Amino acid sequence: MRLPPIVRAPSPRGRRFLSFLSALLLLAIAGAPLSAFGEDYAHPEMLVETEWLAEHLNDPNIRIVDVRSAAAYAEGHIPNAVHLDQEKLRDPEDRLLYVPPPERFAALMSELGIGNGTRVIAYDEVGGQAAARLWFILDYYGHTACSLLNGGWRKWAKEGRPVTREQPRVERAEFRVRTNPQTICTAPELARKLRADAVVIVDARSPEEYRGERVLGPRGGHIPGAINVEWRANLTEGEVPVFKPATELRRLYESLGVTRDKEVITYCQGGGRAAHTLFVLRLLGYTKSRTYYGSWHDWSTREDLPIERPKTPR
Repeated sequence: MRLPPIVRAPSPRGRRFLSFLSALLLLAIAGAPLSAFGEDYAHPEMLVETEWLAEHLNDPNIRIVDVRSAAAYAEGHIPNAVHLDQEKLRDPEDRLLYVPPPERFAALMSELGIGNGTRVIAYDEVGGQAAARLWFILDYYGHTACSLLNGGWRKWAKEGRPVTREQPRVERAEFRVRTNPQTICTAPELARKLRADAVVIVDARSPEEYRGERVLGPRGGHIPGAINVEWRANLTEGEVPVFKPATELRRLYESLGVTRDKEVITYCQGGGRAAHTLFVLRLLGYTKSRTYYGSWHDWSTREDLPIERPKTPR
């Protein structure tokens, strides 16, 4: 394209600067995250910091959800937070999906004042495990506007931020489910994918559970071919665990063969730790990631499904 007469061609130094700007623009268009600290999360909107939440406590389009115990909530919680019993996020009667039925879940969200246009901020006191369970069910039912509070209740309380015992007045909202079956995997489907080259199964339980030394079901061991990455490896150590930096998390998973070109299926004992690992994978941009929500609680009860244990040395 010919330049207008009033525009002069840039100098060599100017051309280098323009090329640099063009490269930045292309990266932004492609969705590649840029950060002053290096590579960042692919979806940083999935996490919010305590500083941000403190400034948005009264936003009308936000619903803060406390997924701790009812007793802990009653002792004190973040202002305007509603309480949700995480037991309502799993249906033991459904032996295939284990998720709450759509009508029941829609009614639950509506009672909490969560509509399809509401941004949910979930928190707990266990590194985000319970909060991730809510995120997972919302994602399954088509509501992607859910973030976890990084550091959760522990970080909020340690920083001395506002706490209340008052329950907020909540207006009922309209929540309509839009099921997204691609976010969940069932036992029969997973059984067909065992040992597939394009599939990686991630066991988010403890090493003792993985090896069958700690048995929490009818049978001990793990799903054949699964690799063990305990969910706590997603977090920093210390009194107030937060999610590790993106580069560290990517290095961890990629070193074990968990790469974004493969279908990744997570599981644990009852779905919570698996949801936490799925959350991290999505945070990193793993678009082909899913969770086997029935997890070992389901797999170990199915006698027709194989299990694997490390061989005992002679």
